[in-house]
Amino acid sequence: MKPKRSYKDSLFRHIFNDKRRLASLYTALTGRSVAPKDITITTLRGVFFNDIKNDISFRIGDRDIILMEHQSSWNPNMPLRMLWYIAKLYSRQLDSRELVYRSRLIPIPAPEFYVFYNGSHDEPDYQEFHLSSAFSHATNSLELVVNCYNINYSTQNRLLDSCYELRCYSIFVQKVRDGLRDGLELKIAIRQAITYCKTHDILADYFQKNESEVFDMVNFKWDQKRALEVAKEDGFADGERKASMKIALSL
Repeated sequence: MKPKRSYKDSLFRHIFNDKRRLASLYTALTGRSVAPKDITITTLRGVFFNDIKNDISFRIGDRDIILMEHQSSWNPNMPLRMLWYIAKLYSRQLDSRELVYRSRLIPIPAPEFYVFYNGSHDEPDYQEFHLSSAFSHATNSLELVVNCYNINYSTQNRLLDSCYELRCYSIFVQKVRDGLRDGLELKIAIRQAITYCKTHDILADYFQKNESEVFDMVNFKWDQKRALEVAKEDGFADGERKASMKIALSL
């Protein structure tokens, strides 16, 4: 069985859906110390397949809003995706009536955009993506800059050296890859990677507590066709329930 294509994304989100780990990662990225209590997680979690979803976003007080995306396949269009995400987040946080009727400037948290890449392309440790690179012609009307970090495991990677949790994640992914490269079945490669992390103090507490969930997350093969079928079935059933309630109320 092939690994689920998005398993690394899912694991990344699961590990960093935690204020303490986010604080550690943000400090490693910026050098700015932030207390977990000042973080409010604002990740978009759509209910339906066509809803906007992002990997991780959070506010630091009322000053900053941080968007982080994990990419296991190379995607130069991340600035455009980040534009969609930040627009959705602002629309959730701001009252449209304030924007229409207020005569004073409405303050908004300043955005920062980060991508963490660990696919098979040979990419530098750090690079920037600019939204303006996609424009049909040069203009200074709009810009959005994404900071992209290559987090494939390396002993020479400064960001991984600076963030324990991110380094642990990178080592786990590399151990799974090594097992698959050695010809192991996926489930065996996963078990060996989890065991290695637990015995070498690599997010040992996390893997000890979440071993079954991590195994399912990495080993699970997503069936998009069946998922759509289930969604349609659920939508049909919900429609029937609502129709029945309307009939009952009208009696």
